[in-house]
Formats: sequence, C-alpha cells, structure tokens
Amino acid sequence: MTSPPEPKPASPRVAASKADSSSSSSSSSSSSGSSSSSGNAAAAFPPGIPPELGPVRRILEGYSGVPPNEVDGLLYDIRQKSHAVFPYGSIRTFAFLDLSATLRDARFHAAARRLAAPESRETLLDVGCGVGHVVRQLAFAQPALSSSRRLFGTDLHAGFLEIGHELFGDRARMAGGDGAAAFVAGDMLAADDDSQLDSAFGGQIDMIYAWFFFHLFERAGQVRAAKRMVGFLRRDNARAMIFGQNGGPKTDGWEKYVLDAASWRDMWDEVGEATGTRWRTEMDVEDSDDWIKVRFGVYRAV
Repeated sequence: MTSPPEPKPASPRVAASKADSSSSSSSSSSSSGSSSSSGNAAAAFPPGIPPELGPVRRILEGYSGVPPNEVDGLLYDIRQKSHAVFPYGSIRTFAFLDLSATLRDARFHAAARRLAAPESRETLLDVGCGVGHVVRQLAFAQPALSSSRRLFGTDLHAGFLEIGHELFGDRARMAGGDGAAAFVAGDMLAADDDSQLDSAFGGQIDMIYAWFFFHLFERAGQVRAAKRMVGFLRRDNARAMIFGQNGGPKTDGWEKYVLDAASWRDMWDEVGEATGTRWRTEMDVEDSDDWIKVRFGVYRAV
C-alpha cells in the first residue's frame, strides 16, 4: 500500500511530520484532478484519487457533512494546498490521507477502546499528525470525543494543522467548551525550555500515537523526542502507552533510523534512566531483503 520515506531526512526540523510518512503506488480510480492546480509541481500530480482514501471519504461525508459529489473537488484542493506547505512525495499521491494501515493496527484499536470506555477521561496525542486525519477518524467513530478535549495533535508545520481544520470543518468543535486549540504546532526536537508543546501537553496525555515518526531521526534524535513524549504523559497513569510504526527501505545506513528490538529496548532504557521512569517495549517486524516495517508499543513498567 505505502512505502515510508527515505530513512535520512535533510533536517530533523524539516522532516518531523507524518505528512511524509509514506508514498503510495496504488492505482487511481478516476482521471480527473491532475489539472486542478497550476505550476510545474502541480502538473506532476498523478491523476485520480486512490481507493485507499475510502475511510477519509466516509469521515468527510459523515463527520464533516461534505456532500458526496463535492468530496473529490475538496480532496484535490487540499492536496494542492498541502503540497504548497511542504512538497512531500506522499502528498502528491494522496498517501498522506491514507488510513488503511492505521485501521489494521491492533494497538490503535486498543487505544480507541480505552477512549470509548464508560467513564474514561483518557487522552490521546498524535505526534507528527499532518492534517490530523487520524484524530478525526477517532472523533468520527466516537462522536462524543470530538468536543471532549481528549484528542490532540501536533505537527512541525502549522500550515498542515490549518489545512486540517479547513478539510474537516471542525475548528470550534475540536476546541471544546474552553476554546483552546486541540492541535498545536511545534518542534519535538526543540530545547526543553523552548517549546510550546510542553506547556500545551506536559503531564496531560495518556496515549501517544507516533506513526512513521521516530525513523525520521538517528538514535540521538529519537531519544530526544522520546524524552519529550514521556514529559507529555501523565505520571499517575500506569497504563500510559506510546505506539506506532517505523520503517523504510534498506538503503545504506537504514539501521541508524529503524532500530531492531534490542536497540529499541536499549533506547527506552536510556530514556527511562534520563526521565526517572521505566518502560516495557513490544515490537512486531515485517522484513524483506529491500525494506522493513516495525510496529511497536511502549508501556510503563510497573
């Protein structure tokens, strides 16, 4: 369905976004849309909208109230605007809106059940959320969550967050009664005293979703991002969880970005020592000669 980005980004500060989490080679379902934008970059857009965007279509129609005959035009427009924010390859192919792999992830469904449990007040943060389509999937599946101030997202690029509000038409709904932003732009690798992310999320989150995020950095960057995530989590929740997926093609040096089970466990031991916490790790690996995909869960050790 998708392939992750090349393992080594030009700059971690530029790369820390799920919007470049994958590129799609799926077939197109129509031939319209390639001329809906202008310029050389727009001319390179593949024609049509892939069938993998079915879940996003359902969100737009059922959650956002977009008439079915207007969905394609909206998607083409959002692709053009997103590409102007930063020209990730996954935007060209619409893979930046593909939810199919997320909806096959057992840990994602476990997190959704926790959010839906009676009397639950748990929160979830999507790190590197792009336009926030994963958060909207949760809100669509559980409508009470959309205004509950329990779903949050962050991305390096504020433009993607704004486009998400335009796409889903839910800025006021996601803010809840207090009007505070559910989506906050920020740099996960910024100095500890130089990030609005810490003031927005510090000690407030129960579950963190990090899909195609950690592998954007070498180990030092992964440790730094992981320590910040630990700071976001509630210290009094023994069920705190960080989960997601890493992966990429096996080009030269890929092992520095996609850690194996032992290296991943060692990294979280290092993070735990630095933060005064303890963590248990799980990893599911799909491997071939050319690429690797790793789904992971990180849980508070008690």
